[in-house]
Amino acid sequence: MNAKKLPCGARFFRCALQVNPFDYIVRHSKEPVFNNESDYNAAIVEACRRIGIEVMGITDHYRVRSSQSLIHAAQNAGIIVFPGFEAVSKDGVHLLCLFDPAKEARSLERILGDCGIHEDKTASPTGKYDVIEFLKESHSSWGSR
Repeated sequence: MNAKKLPCGARFFRCALQVNPFDYIVRHSKEPVFNNESDYNAAIVEACRRIGIEVMGITDHYRVRSSQSLIHAAQNAGIIVFPGFEAVSKDGVHLLCLFDPAKEARSLERILGDCGIHEDKTASPTGKYDVIEFLKESHSSWGSR
């Protein structure tokens, strides 16, 4: 192998690791700049591409389905996406939970159920774990799902 052809060191990626889907804006009564989810997704993806974002984490408060269309739009544009959710522990700590890009939404929905989230009627629900319990559970159980 020719050492001169190897990379010179670390490869850094420009990332946006807490991007909310359109549903988050609507649900939290934020004034939307865009009329619909499709326009919002296109604008987010274009903005990321314009400033060189190569990796995104797309999350919503204990929700996964609301992120799917933005995930697909970003992936179709060649952006690597870490799917996930934002958890709120019963002691009020917010945790950004990002998973392998290959993780299926169905697996993430099961994790939400384990956190005590079985429906999405509350704008920002609180999970059943305190932060220590949450971290222990994430380490022992969720990595293998």
